Amino acid sequence: MLNYEQYPVLKSFTQCDDGSWHPEDIKAAVRKTGVTLAELCRAAGIASNSASKALIEPSTKGEVVIAEHLNIPVQLLFPTRWTTDGKRVRPRYADKYTTVAEMLS
Repeated sequence: MLNYEQYPVLKSFTQCDDGSWHPEDIKAAVRKTGVTLAELCRAAGIASNSASKALIEPSTKGEVVIAEHLNIPVQLLFPTRWTTDGKRVRPRYADKYTTVAEMLS
């Protein structure tokens, strides 16, 4: 089972009304490790705006690279966009999924 308690950095994040984390908190957590979002993407071999795009709208590659860098499961870092079993929530069919944010609320 996913547990926020195992990831202390999440305790410092502000939670938005929909259950997601504030994008600026995620960005700051990456910057505190000494890299920018663009550098993170270039190192992963993906488009340099993928991570910053992921903070605004769904972007699987960007979300995954941020989550891996912060060593937090992508389901916990982007709880409104992923299910507990690691499946991507497709916005068009969102009503057919149960997101991590819904499970933990």
